[in-house]
Amino acid sequence: MSVMVNTSCRVANRQQIVLWSAWMTYSSYYLCRFNMPVVKTPMCAAFSWNAQDMGVIFTAFLLTYAVGQFVNGQLADRLGARLVASLGIVGSIGSNLAVFTVVSSADLVSVNAKRLFPVIVILWMANGFFQAMGWPSMVRLIAHWFVAGRRGKVMGFLGTAFPLGGAFSWLTASFLAGSFKPLWAGNWHLVFVVPPVMFGLVGMVFFLLVRDYPKDSQPPPICAAREGTAYSVQAGCSSILTNILATLGNSRLWIIVAVFFLLNMNRYGFVNWLPAFLDAQGTEQSISIVASMGEAMKRCIHPLSGAGGAMVAGWATDRYFSGRRAPVIAILLLTLGTASILFPLIEVRSMWQTIVTLALIGFCTAGPHILLVGHAAQDFSNMSYTAGAVGLIEAVGYAGASMAGWGAGVLIDSHGYETTFSVFGFAAILGALLISSLWRAGPCNSSSCVSQNT
Repeated sequence: MSVMVNTSCRVANRQQIVLWSAWMTYSSYYLCRFNMPVVKTPMCAAFSWNAQDMGVIFTAFLLTYAVGQFVNGQLADRLGARLVASLGIVGSIGSNLAVFTVVSSADLVSVNAKRLFPVIVILWMANGFFQAMGWPSMVRLIAHWFVAGRRGKVMGFLGTAFPLGGAFSWLTASFLAGSFKPLWAGNWHLVFVVPPVMFGLVGMVFFLLVRDYPKDSQPPPICAAREGTAYSVQAGCSSILTNILATLGNSRLWIIVAVFFLLNMNRYGFVNWLPAFLDAQGTEQSISIVASMGEAMKRCIHPLSGAGGAMVAGWATDRYFSGRRAPVIAILLLTLGTASILFPLIEVRSMWQTIVTLALIGFCTAGPHILLVGHAAQDFSNMSYTAGAVGLIEAVGYAGASMAGWGAGVLIDSHGYETTFSVFGFAAILGALLISSLWRAGPCNSSSCVSQNT
């Protein structure tokens, strides 16, 4: 009896270590992702680029991120979450340090901006591919360490990693770049060297502490999930091709994919262009400490409030809808679309109006996000291709995000921010209408998952 209790305690402790390590690691991924949008204004000034040029960089990142999600989801299912996520950390750090080297030396030798631009595009494309090794690996890790009955709350907690990580990343990059001038004059080059160092320290801890399975000495061939078990060992594991075909043939996943495509148009519209929009309003001219702190809240409240959205959304699906994700997603997306359309119409110099509106937008962004790429990916797939399902959702979703790069830059240059944010808002509303087709769909068990795919 005591042996069973001790074993159970050890497993529970290891689960907590895995969960917190996954949370810290994925939140740290954003240190090397959100830094580029923060320095859009000084980079354009330094190299005589415009919004379209920066949009090309954002789009290049997101396209390779989309491709990487599909490829790396399959790799994580085969090679394991620990190895793939760690490779992503190393590659992303290398890409950021390479950008730092290029932009720093370019200023010293007066490199022509036209020659510098494609180099930055290629390096940021590489960063996008390596960044795509993070989330599929984390979802797979949780799927193998936690039973289905606990994943709702666990994924809700893990879902706070990207908004809180995003908020911390924005604050860190903004501080390094000198957006809060009374506190620190800053140097925008530092956003490509300090965050990678921080990311590397977290990555080392992740690699040392995390294992792919509860018993990692001989990793079991996970082929299907059984309710009530952390993992199951079954013979006859499917091939990569079989997993890909099963993923592509899942009709419910394709609805999730389409909705995530639309959500990401909105989300990355704010990620890519919110700092530049605030800069365009002249809000950075405030010189008091209080005003600078208010400015910091404007810049980080969008991802910061998302942490509450991620937690509340998962709780609400269980509390009010018996585990059905679609109703909560639809309600939040409808609210998100409306708030996005109204956002550029408010008086941006009114600190509290801006903060409250952005808080609502962030809350309504992160909630659907984690339900789509976390809960729904697990609900409508079987464990043998969980990471592959996440990879498909994210791959197509970030193709949608890429439209908030170059395309948004063109729209901003030609029609302004008001029209551009309205487009982001209508994308979210369309997503709300589409997800309503799954209003009555709940989580499936392993057998029903299989039947849905045929």
